[in-house]
Amino acid sequence: MKLLKLILAIVLVNYVLSNAQEKLTKFQIDSIENIIHTEMTKQHIPGLSIAIGIDTNIVWENAYGYSDLENSVKTTTNTKFRTASIGKPMTASAVMQLVAKGIVDLNDSIQVYFPEYPTKRWPITIYQLLTHESGIRSYNENEVANAIHYNNVIEPLKIFEYDSLNFKPGTKFSYTSFNYNLIGAIIQLATKTDYSSYMIKNIFKPALMNNTVIDNNYEIIKNRARGYYYDGENNTLRNADLHDPSDRIPAGGFLTTPEDLIKFAISSYNGKFITKKEFNKMIENPRLPDGSYTQYGMGWGVYEPNDKIDGFTEVIHGGQTPGVSNMLSIFLSPKENICVAIMTNLQGMEHRGGICEQIFRIVKNE
Repeated sequence: MKLLKLILAIVLVNYVLSNAQEKLTKFQIDSIENIIHTEMTKQHIPGLSIAIGIDTNIVWENAYGYSDLENSVKTTTNTKFRTASIGKPMTASAVMQLVAKGIVDLNDSIQVYFPEYPTKRWPITIYQLLTHESGIRSYNENEVANAIHYNNVIEPLKIFEYDSLNFKPGTKFSYTSFNYNLIGAIIQLATKTDYSSYMIKNIFKPALMNNTVIDNNYEIIKNRARGYYYDGENNTLRNADLHDPSDRIPAGGFLTTPEDLIKFAISSYNGKFITKKEFNKMIENPRLPDGSYTQYGMGWGVYEPNDKIDGFTEVIHGGQTPGVSNMLSIFLSPKENICVAIMTNLQGMEHRGGICEQIFRIVKNE
């Protein structure tokens, strides 16, 4: 009986996967690949991987070019790229779990959970960290590529923790990864669980993100992509700056694949690890005292309420750090949700959002 159940389960999984793969026509795939090949040639992209989801299914994925030029290693759908800032909605989702459980309150100040954090002229709330309204500064030029290895999420806070705020929290919008460094520390302190362990157990595993790991320069990680940038002056690709992401793990220090990004997106809007109510809170567009929209919710880039694309609400997050450029776009509607994830090992890829929108229109018009 157990063997029969196992066989039936395998048949069912294969049936679902095969049906999902058939949702894109050859014409759609050819049209998408034409965009990809054009952009890879024009922008000198060494390697690119893409995945597309519709509602709860991954309907198509593929990979192109090379993940390692020096050793002629081809990019596959299992190639792991640095998430860069696409890690922010993952960390935001984790803290929203704690909000739903009553462990964290968005209106509390940092010191409620982290008493040792230096007080500022004005208090900073958890919500203001999530929405980049904290007044905390961003990276300076020398901090973009980090050469120091940190052993936990608390240590890197010393980079900025004693600096003055640039403005009164809640009055302006200023994007900075340092906000999410603090969010990661608060998750760890509020749960009394190592931040990385919490993310693996409560975000990656429930979403079945089996190819997502913490980015560690010293570990041997299978299928890790090498990173590059294009030297236009000499018309050649070069190795990206050496960078240790341990200074910004909660802000985007993961390795993953486009397939796992789509799994994350589907799990986000489908109530897998946070409720749909919590996700809807995350994608609300905050307004500042002057009445303007910030266009950044809690971990997600958003647009003004009436600014839709072919009737769909677009929710996005990009990621860029030495050696990678990525984009995750979710297109939401009452009838259908479409997700597009693109990851590359080229620093400085342009028009990522526009490329995802082009692909969305191809998928929508099946």
